Amino acid sequence: MGLTHSRHPKPNKPTDIPPQSFSHIQLQFLENLFKAEFKGKILQKGSGDYTGEITPWNLRCAPKPLAIVYPLNADEVATVVRIATKHGIPVQPRSGGHSFASYSLGGKDDALVVDLSKMNTVVVDQTTWRATIGGGTRLKKVTDELYNQGQRTMAHGICPQVGIGGHATVGGQGPLSRMYGLTLDHVVEMEVVLADGSITRVNEEINSDLFFALRGAGASFGIVTQFIFETHPVPEATTNYTFQLKYGTHEELATIFLQWQDFISSPAVSNDRAFNSLITITSNIILIQGSRLGSRDDFETSEIFVSMKKMFTVDIKTHELDWLGSIVNWATIAVESLAGSMNIPLYMKSLSVRQNKLLTPETVHAWFDYMHNNSPKDAVWVIIGDMQGGRISDFPNDSTAYSLRDCMYTLCAYSIGGVPYPDDALAYMNGMIHTISTNMPDGNFGVYPGYVDPLIPNTQWPTQYWGENYPRLLAIKKKYDPTNTFSNPQSVGADRRPPAKPAFQMKGSQPVLNV
Repeated sequence: MGLTHSRHPKPNKPTDIPPQSFSHIQLQFLENLFKAEFKGKILQKGSGDYTGEITPWNLRCAPKPLAIVYPLNADEVATVVRIATKHGIPVQPRSGGHSFASYSLGGKDDALVVDLSKMNTVVVDQTTWRATIGGGTRLKKVTDELYNQGQRTMAHGICPQVGIGGHATVGGQGPLSRMYGLTLDHVVEMEVVLADGSITRVNEEINSDLFFALRGAGASFGIVTQFIFETHPVPEATTNYTFQLKYGTHEELATIFLQWQDFISSPAVSNDRAFNSLITITSNIILIQGSRLGSRDDFETSEIFVSMKKMFTVDIKTHELDWLGSIVNWATIAVESLAGSMNIPLYMKSLSVRQNKLLTPETVHAWFDYMHNNSPKDAVWVIIGDMQGGRISDFPNDSTAYSLRDCMYTLCAYSIGGVPYPDDALAYMNGMIHTISTNMPDGNFGVYPGYVDPLIPNTQWPTQYWGENYPRLLAIKKKYDPTNTFSNPQSVGADRRPPAKPAFQMKGSQPVLNV
């Protein structure tokens, strides 16, 4: 149960703001929120600490929530969700805050943000080796605590600031994904707060339909306050590799990219799930890196290593490390740590390339021709290709709401920083993806975003995100969240559902409860 105000060391109090700053419904909501039994911190729009807490990771998307709450436990989450539902206030959870579209801030103004950062414990059962992890835990703590409590691990990303809540309810890929699947494939049970304020457990036997929906579309259905994950023993050794390539022309860049695609799709690589690869392209240098589970000697005598040296004819640097050392040693972690800890203006487009529809040479050359001819002068851009093919495709498409299991790799293109072309940057990025998608010879190539893209039209994002699962998700949404409490501009049903009926209507100058 929640704690009363009399036990608060510093009671929550509403900030004195002119009433005209809020609608009557919002004022009623805030009044009830501050009266609630809630020990965690509450920040409303306009309060002293509010501005610093709503600065988004991606400065291009900056919604202003009505309030942010910092619950200490699931009961407090339930309390604020119940109040928000009563007043028709949209709710979104924030675990790490790394949403490309700032959906962790609601994705639009005047949402209630439930920040889970205080709910970040990690406990590994020493008998079952299952890990119970709070919904607000960051990946660095996940990595460290799994290792410290029994040298365990699971597949997840390497950016330390990402929160487990979004990661495990959308997908979650990383160096071990080709061996073990996505982060959401490790989830065996969840504790979730529903729109009516109830707290329930979900797994394959209990509320199995909701368990399906939460693994791939989580923020549309509830707030996961606790996860239980299967874990794996850490590898005894991991060998990281890295090498750089320089190019002078866009034709040379296209040739190198095609070499990388040929390499990762070759039988030697496709059949070795212990191996992964990441290509990072900047304006003049290409970095190819990755890892293979096992010793350095095993890697350097493998068919993959021989093939890689032959294809790229470069000196490949290798380092054998333990598991924690391997994670830290990934060269991209320096880039991702910097980007992850900074608030930056960012344009991003992504697509997933399917195993049976790899980019053709004609498509790749058209892509880099477009970049050469259209890239604004002094543009700051990065392209990352992250290999996924392998274990992920072995999971059935209907096991979770996640629908993109047959990908060979995901391409992400970033245009970063305060460059002098903000009005043109998005059109440039859209043109690049359009060039790729329309140059496939069968005319049947679908652009499947690897990450949330707030500018995909309503007619497209439901199937691009969830494929054939979308009608099933709509039915589950109606069952568990009929008032559309958990909503953002691209939540399940946002393409067709009218706004939730407000809890109050005005009669004269007085708000009256809608029954």
